[in-house]
Amino acid sequence: MHVRDLTLTNFRSYPGASLTLSPGVTTLLGRNGQGKTNIIEAIGYVATLGSHRVASDQPMVRFGEDSAIVRSTVIRDGRESLVELEIIPGKANRARLNRSPAGRQRDVLGTLRTVLCP
Repeated sequence: MHVRDLTLTNFRSYPGASLTLSPGVTTLLGRNGQGKTNIIEAIGYVATLGSHRVASDQPMVRFGEDSAIVRSTVIRDGRESLVELEIIPGKANRARLNRSPAGRQRDVLGTLRTVLCP
């Protein structure tokens, strides 16, 4: 299982970002404050619908914006799944799986599984 593509819109410090990842180990390099942890947080959000850094959704939305979008293509057992999450502080967040609205946001849980090591 791996994340092949990750696209962020108004997520934390990113007005927009797009990454293509390969299977195996990925190393993020950069100076302090450049958004490395934000990428890890976004991937974790796809897997758990929560943040390892904050309890509420508001800090994940770029300052001055109403919502953030995290879009991820997950490859699992040779199958591709597209998970799209819209984070809307103070309102119900929205989820789509393979371009179809999920009945509940938690319906996307299990599409991506991660382990976070401190």
